[in-house]
Amino acid sequence: MDKEMVNKEIADNEPFHYQMHQKPVRTQRIDHLYQVVGASKVGMCMERGRIITEVYQNNRDLTPIQLRAAALKEILNKMSIYILPGSLLAGNQASRPNYAPLFPEYAVDFLEEEFIHGKPYYPDKRPADKIEYKRSDVPELEQIIHFWKGNTHKDRLYANLPPEAISAQDDVGAVNIVNFMHGGCGHLTPPWPWLFAHGLKEIIGICEEKLSALELWTVEGMEKRRFYQAAKTVCEALIAYAHRYHKLAKEMAEKEENPVRRAELEELSRICKKVPENPAQTFHEALQFMTFVQFGIQIEDNAQGISPGRFDQVMISYYRKDLEEGRLTRDLAVELVENFFVLLSTVERMRSWEDTAYFRGKPIFQNLTTGGIDPATGKDATNELSYLIMDCIANTRTLQPSHYVRWHKNTPEEFKLKIAETIRLGTGFPAVANDDLYIPAMMNRGYSRKDASDYCIVGCAEPGVAGLRGGRTGAAWFCLAKILEVTLYNGRDPRSGVTLHPNSNGKDLATFTSFEELWEAFQDQMRYYAQIHVIMDNFTDRLWEEYMEEPLTSIMGCTLTVLERGKSIKRGGAKYDFTGNETIGTANTGNSLYAVKKLVFDDKKLTGEQLKHALLTNFKDMTTSPTGPQIQQLCLHVPKYGNDVEEVDWMVSRVLESVCEELPKYKNTRYGRGPIGGIFQASTTTVSSNTPFGLLTGALPDGREGNVPLSDGQSPMRGTDTKGPTAAVQSVSKCKNIILSEGSLYNLKLLPQDLRD
Repeated sequence: MDKEMVNKEIADNEPFHYQMHQKPVRTQRIDHLYQVVGASKVGMCMERGRIITEVYQNNRDLTPIQLRAAALKEILNKMSIYILPGSLLAGNQASRPNYAPLFPEYAVDFLEEEFIHGKPYYPDKRPADKIEYKRSDVPELEQIIHFWKGNTHKDRLYANLPPEAISAQDDVGAVNIVNFMHGGCGHLTPPWPWLFAHGLKEIIGICEEKLSALELWTVEGMEKRRFYQAAKTVCEALIAYAHRYHKLAKEMAEKEENPVRRAELEELSRICKKVPENPAQTFHEALQFMTFVQFGIQIEDNAQGISPGRFDQVMISYYRKDLEEGRLTRDLAVELVENFFVLLSTVERMRSWEDTAYFRGKPIFQNLTTGGIDPATGKDATNELSYLIMDCIANTRTLQPSHYVRWHKNTPEEFKLKIAETIRLGTGFPAVANDDLYIPAMMNRGYSRKDASDYCIVGCAEPGVAGLRGGRTGAAWFCLAKILEVTLYNGRDPRSGVTLHPNSNGKDLATFTSFEELWEAFQDQMRYYAQIHVIMDNFTDRLWEEYMEEPLTSIMGCTLTVLERGKSIKRGGAKYDFTGNETIGTANTGNSLYAVKKLVFDDKKLTGEQLKHALLTNFKDMTTSPTGPQIQQLCLHVPKYGNDVEEVDWMVSRVLESVCEELPKYKNTRYGRGPIGGIFQASTTTVSSNTPFGLLTGALPDGREGNVPLSDGQSPMRGTDTKGPTAAVQSVSKCKNIILSEGSLYNLKLLPQDLRD
């Protein structure tokens, strides 16, 4: 058989990803950058931890926000900087690509347990998500830990949270906020058009004007003074950070023998001297401006969701102007954007082993949003850059930035096909956001139509508006499946033995006399744990406000409103402010409730006692009649969500709606302090948290055995949607998405061979 026939046979039977047949098209520059970054393993960078510790040791007289500003200034001034070989853009987060800076002000307990004592693993010996580090750094790391121990954000949280909230996380495992004990909240997009048009020098000038007009004999004047001083400090620091690259690029150019590369470095040096201090006037300048701000916030915030936003809308005027004036070609624009993608892919976050279970891989969520509608006209906003970005995704295939495309009824057919081709590569990008669902959901919570129409994705699936959204998306994880499990045992967690809240009717699965009793008990438990979730989030936010304000994040994230109000996002500086959760195990919960209704109360195939025993023994007891495996089969054969079965789909929708209606009853810490909203709202984002929550959750009436992953997002439970993708989509669409204003996540996965031409 000749080579061509062999290749054809492989292609016809290819079980692997389609992307293996569609090789990326990269220039030599981008391919080299890709290889350089890919060759650098994930590691620990000591620099930030060292510098911030020195600042906190030597500046105990400063207020918290001034101290944060002083620390960022020192970090940006002293940290290592480099320009990657051949790169047309400058900026880095740590001393090497893929190295994660230390943020000891948030937490050091896991650093001591893992890096010093190897519990449960030394980070470079982990089964997954390894972090390399030098053993020679351990003595200095111990000194850093010693300084911060007892004085971190996590320490303050544990000292302030009520015992039942800590137990709900650490014992029961129904809620979890560990992610926000280790870092900031992020989840925002700067107002790029305003920043590009004005530059940071103008922000500094506004701060100086505001400072000169303050009434310093008032408490309000005193607090605003602190904010404007801190905002001015961090803007000056980011400008100085850019100027360091200006000098570095100039020095590199002077030593460069290749005239083409020398000219590139000279141009990069010029741009770094100009932005972000001054307005950007070209595509290259705007992209470099964006790069500096992205890295600056990451270095301050240690969070997910620092997002480029509606990139094609923000950059299109620069692209068209540069093409018209001959400064840019499409090929050069592709190379610049791909260069940008590779730089953002170097961002890493230091996570504890526990936290990695909730964030497998590299979900930093620097979300870049493409497409959608023009908020002024309501018409389709697809443009040349929309298509260019799809090509860049196909060529780079980096894990960051992550990508969303906004889809609506008038999205051009040509662009829809381009999106489909890109998704078909199997990288998971772009994800698709439905304008016809997101915009009404946001308006339902108080967004104006114009603002809602300008949304971008600022986290896993959470919508926000550039320069206007504060608060916190991605609040406490909220596991409905675990909450249902404790409901079945009168509030008792069978794994830990802890009872935080007995059922209001005092009954369990063996003694419920009707489905309505079970439903009311579940609702009672859901309300109890929802309140615990709110307590955890508001304590977190209050302590952030008091100790961990982020002046650069505030002044870049919500520029105009925080400048006008003279206060950070944490104190109510944003136009819109919401706290949003992640709801876990929705399909398992609805399926399980429906199974109990059918098997125990409607068809009476089992008693509640029989089902309870089967669950407690993980369907393994062979001595009962019916046996545990037989009971499991009965549970598995009850209709499941994802097959367009009205009754069970309604049950899942009812479960989700109850959470969406409960959370907005609670206010966050910014309520009544300026922003629109100030309430809690729900999402169905899960990242990979359905796996660790599954390990904490026993067998459920849907037939799922204990200690295995739960369902993710609004997706059907794996293997239970047997009627095909159309039926699954029909089921998911029955959820009342207008009240899921923090984001709806449905993962539809198809085998590559299902997508053949």
